[in-house]
Amino acid sequence: MMRNLDGVSVYFDPAHFSAETLERIQTFPVTAVIKEMLFHTLRWSDKSAEKMPVEQTFFQALFLLCQEQMKQKAAETFTLPRVTHPSLVRAMDSALVDPGHASLTQALHQAGMSERSFRRHFLNETGMTWQAWITQARLFHAATLLAEGQRVTDVSADVGYASLSAFAKAFTHLLGQSPVRFRKSQESNIGLKIH
Repeated sequence: MMRNLDGVSVYFDPAHFSAETLERIQTFPVTAVIKEMLFHTLRWSDKSAEKMPVEQTFFQALFLLCQEQMKQKAAETFTLPRVTHPSLVRAMDSALVDPGHASLTQALHQAGMSERSFRRHFLNETGMTWQAWITQARLFHAATLLAEGQRVTDVSADVGYASLSAFAKAFTHLLGQSPVRFRKSQESNIGLKIH
């Protein structure tokens, strides 16, 4: 069967997740079963899925499979801590727009804080330094770009690495596989995006 689609997005009600799960952005691999189920959902309109028992059961099963994937990969899946402090939220949101060019100076400006206060609050809320967090944010963005099929060299530059070998080393250390291998593993899932 040929599918002429750019993507499928699925949104789950946050009420079904634990508070701990909602504190972090998490990626997980889309299995072949989940992929086919996502494409299968396209046969129903938004309103019919809310009313029909078969559709409700189907979406519940899809949710449980996704949740299972998240739990199985929790130890090895790369997560990105979020914060609640409004000043830090502004700094993070600004950095996530273009993590490859984000800097501590820009973060301090967005937060409206001194460097000392920013570092202290940031570490308290995330358990990470700013540098460790922005490195993970860059690699998170890199994983997204690679999953879309972009070239490793282009992705490396886009996320702020001057050296391809440094990018490959950081990516492999955090995600457990090289950027090339990760990109190849995602080729069968191109076009599927889970938010």
